Amino acid sequence: MTEKITVVLVDDHDLVRAGTRQYLERADSIAVVGEAADGFAAQRVIDDLRPCVVLVDIKMPNQGGIDLTRWVRRTLPQTKVIVLSAYDDDPYIMAALEAGANGYVLKNTSPAALIQAVETVIKGGSALDPAITTKVLGLLTSSRQGDEFSAELSDRELEVLQLTARGLTNKEIGNMLHISNRTVQGHLRKIFTKLDVNSRTEAVTKAMALGILDVEYDQQ
Repeated sequence: MTEKITVVLVDDHDLVRAGTRQYLERADSIAVVGEAADGFAAQRVIDDLRPCVVLVDIKMPNQGGIDLTRWVRRTLPQTKVIVLSAYDDDPYIMAALEAGANGYVLKNTSPAALIQAVETVIKGGSALDPAITTKVLGLLTSSRQGDEFSAELSDRELEVLQLTARGLTNKEIGNMLHISNRTVQGHLRKIFTKLDVNSRTEAVTKAMALGILDVEYDQQ
């Protein structure tokens, strides 16, 4: 039997958590193993359960989703974080991505799209709502106006980034390129440094905005 993707839900509204749980558990691949109503409570639940994915709201009492995302990245780097928010404001989006979120999905998304987002980040991909992708690309493009991109990526770094955009894990990328997992990690670190980003999501979206990534980046 295939091991299920374990998920913890973090939202201060009981009805939202109940609805999200119902949506996610339609998928045989997903098991919601815990819930919390604020960031501080979530830390205890996450540390105890060590889930594969955390779905977190932006605005909550005590500790919000951005700070919780930073905490997860520091404490459990293998755990993926998807922001599930009603807000599509630019500052929230960029703050979430800079904090290391693996995805940003709006609360009006379909159950199927939410399930796919969870499955995508587990495979190493980035899950951005289509409306969010458009905003991120616009923000990154405008931030680079009048500024030349001087730190060019090598051919191998471009290959790694293209495969990353397709949602492949480090191991899968290594197998395709016949290099070790450690070498893949090294290429990703160099890519992050050259693009001045902190996550796969930021790297892919920024490379697209700069016109240096020529792939079919599928955002369902």
